[in-house]
Amino acid sequence: MERWEFCYADFVRHTLVEMTPDGVRETRIKRNKSLDDDSKDHATARLVTRLGLDGWELTNGSWNVGPILFFKRRVADWNAERGEV
Repeated sequence: MERWEFCYADFVRHTLVEMTPDGVRETRIKRNKSLDDDSKDHATARLVTRLGLDGWELTNGSWNVGPILFFKRRVADWNAERGEV
């Protein structure tokens, strides 16, 4: 059975929100001037690129209040994680 983990990048609040089995983890996205982030939007866009490189797939987006991009990433099979075949 395929299993997925989910997160979203919020360009309004400049946060990455990850849904985990242990609950929701929210990380504030900060500018990194050494990487030429001119704004928090640039920092959030850089994060979106990093998510893609780390295997996250863009699944949906919402522009009602501002850009919020939703991602998913396949996780190892539950039985394989437990050492079962």
